[in-house]
Amino acid sequence: MLDDELLIETPERVELHYILANIGNRFLAAAIDHLIQALLVVVLFLGLGLIADWHFGATFNTWIAALAVLILFAIYWGYFVLFETFWSGQTPGKRIMKLRVVREDGRPIRFFEAFIRNLLRIIDILPPFSYAIGVTTIIFSPRSKRIGDLVAGTVVVKERAAEAPSLDDIIRLSESEAKKLQRAAPAPFKANTRLLSDRELQAVETFLNRRYELNEPNRSMLAARIAQAVVVKLNLTHLQLPPEIVLEEIERQHRVQSRYLD
Repeated sequence: MLDDELLIETPERVELHYILANIGNRFLAAAIDHLIQALLVVVLFLGLGLIADWHFGATFNTWIAALAVLILFAIYWGYFVLFETFWSGQTPGKRIMKLRVVREDGRPIRFFEAFIRNLLRIIDILPPFSYAIGVTTIIFSPRSKRIGDLVAGTVVVKERAAEAPSLDDIIRLSESEAKKLQRAAPAPFKANTRLLSDRELQAVETFLNRRYELNEPNRSMLAARIAQAVVVKLNLTHLQLPPEIVLEEIERQHRVQSRYLD
């Protein structure tokens, strides 16, 4: 199955480009995760076996069996839910294979989406651990979704090799720290921002407010597309500056000019 590109258009009419994960990569990621789960189960039974050998009686051993069932369920189901929730759509298998689960609008998944998509994994893996139903659904789904993804509204995408910094790294930064890293000195140009329409100004402001939620290279691509349209309108095509710096300075000058007009 060839790689497919997923195009997401934000409410600000900005396009996000993702590469959908193929069946091979997803199957290998699932195999790695199930291997880790199997090792956890082995450790579980070894531990419970040692406890049962202490001869606490039939009643106590019944409780041990019930506890084993609960822990097995937690290992199988909770493993995926917890990792995808706290690792922003990744499990150890997905991280090794450089895959990530995201919502259909390109944003990171939350507990609810992780809960739903993995609750339905019990259907996707049928016949047991063959993933025949899940694979069939992925093949015939326009966005390569298994049943859990269809219900939860999620997709599995590939992470870009040149992605730096990662979404996890940006989330860890406070807003002030992120601005220190991304903000440069004012650009050496003067722009008459009154030439821009409200829609164009809103596009610039929306990008600057939401850019820390975007991964590379999507962030750079969006900045370049917005900046290209704006500099043409302002007759600043001669500028040789990074797109984000241009947008930051245009937004700053717009605020200054707005105060002056008021």
